[in-house]
Amino acid sequence: MRHRIPLSEREDYDVLSEFRAREDTTDDTEFFADRGRVARSAGATLALMILTAIAFAGGVYWGATRGVTLAPGNAFWDITLHIGFVIVCGLLAAAAVVALGALLVGIPYARRKMSETRARNRGTDLH
Repeated sequence: MRHRIPLSEREDYDVLSEFRAREDTTDDTEFFADRGRVARSAGATLALMILTAIAFAGGVYWGATRGVTLAPGNAFWDITLHIGFVIVCGLLAAAAVVALGALLVGIPYARRKMSETRARNRGTDLH
């Protein structure tokens, strides 16, 4: 049976808390000493950037192939709105790729932190 951890003992799983406007006190020397790990992180970041750019281009292409007539009778607004539609399609496709990338990174991070918290609390189980 799973033991529920009280809210007062739960760990904060806020991934973005490290980026607030406070001083960074973490010691990253172990991370930077492992050159392979740094290279994998840089490669994953570069791959996400490339996939995002490809998704943006694909979204722009998809939006450009749609025959959307938004303002019939007014060529200026029709062209302006069609260009806006094309750009929004590209941005939505790129945002979807970034969101999936964040999930691919965030879910294992949260699971690892939860398992660490469970392991730490297993030793202080009062039942």
